[in-house]
Amino acid sequence: MTQNDVPEITLSGPPFEKGFAHGSLCRDRVLRSLETYRKRFAGKGPAPFSWADARAAARSFAPALGGEFAPYAEEMRGIAAGAGLDFEDVLALNLRSEILYSGLAPGSAHAPAECTAFAALPPATAGGAVFAGQTWDYSRSQREATVLARFPAEDGRPAMLMPLEAGMVGGKGVSAAGVCLTLNALSTPRVGAGIPLHVRMRRILEAPTADEAFRRAAEGPVAGPACLTVTSRDGRCVAFELDPTGVEELHPEGGLLVHTNHYVSLRFRPPDPPGGSTAQRYARLSALLRSRPDLLSADLERFLADHENGGRSICCHPAPDVPPERLGEAGSTNYAFVADLTAGRFRFVMGNPCEGEFRDLPCPLPTLTDTP
Repeated sequence: MTQNDVPEITLSGPPFEKGFAHGSLCRDRVLRSLETYRKRFAGKGPAPFSWADARAAARSFAPALGGEFAPYAEEMRGIAAGAGLDFEDVLALNLRSEILYSGLAPGSAHAPAECTAFAALPPATAGGAVFAGQTWDYSRSQREATVLARFPAEDGRPAMLMPLEAGMVGGKGVSAAGVCLTLNALSTPRVGAGIPLHVRMRRILEAPTADEAFRRAAEGPVAGPACLTVTSRDGRCVAFELDPTGVEELHPEGGLLVHTNHYVSLRFRPPDPPGGSTAQRYARLSALLRSRPDLLSADLERFLADHENGGRSICCHPAPDVPPERLGEAGSTNYAFVADLTAGRFRFVMGNPCEGEFRDLPCPLPTLTDTP
């Protein structure tokens, strides 16, 4: 079954079985992910970074996936078996953020231009609603690698819904604990030796309570740079800016929080202004959220389709002069979502929000009739 032309898969059982189902059901999409990142890693910085280099980097992280993190490594082994790949291939996919955006690979880290995320809480929303969501901007080819993964409640873990890049064990999404997790890629020349970002994200959404989700988001050590924003149904929200040297917290002001692809906290903010579109997207969405009181889901969906600032807009399109044969490598908004944590709705659109229609996906969030 598909929703907005995205395959939906349900993953349950022991870790290897989850992974094998993922890899076998979505083999073509896992291979698409591998091809995308093979090209992206090779084009990173002034020095070539081959897939063999990526696999070597992955092997250096394997010891970190022991103990309580061993099930995620086992799930990756299952993905590899299902897709006909080696474990190191899948682990390298799950290290995409560390390889692209930290000092793990030679040369300067790429300046990310990936996501515009937000949370909108009382008093900024109508009826005291709690919203969170984002766009995901990246290589257009990764539309063909996206899957909607559902995880039923098992072994004390809540049910979850995650839009995933095929081959990844974790990502953005929502859980039956009333939690929404969003992601913004960041960049640093520093190198960390912690848990890979996408494993951390999976652990956050597996938290049985919102309190535990916030705790897991803040725990160290950190392998690479990112901002993870955790929003809970009871109206709490914290953006955790992660750096190999530590974690800083950002909190909503007036019920609103926006994050894009640059560090905001004074501790990690570089002296030079951020490059790319991140500053413009940050300012534009901040202004839109403040432009009207009593925000509704429809307002937020409209804001994610905004084209102010042209090529640096919230709704990102490839440049008009990109040749057809390079379109897959061009940056584009690949999907967007708005989670209404109060009503228990997950509104999702595949592709550019301006060209599609947000639709309700069946999701594990508690509904209005459930006890918070």
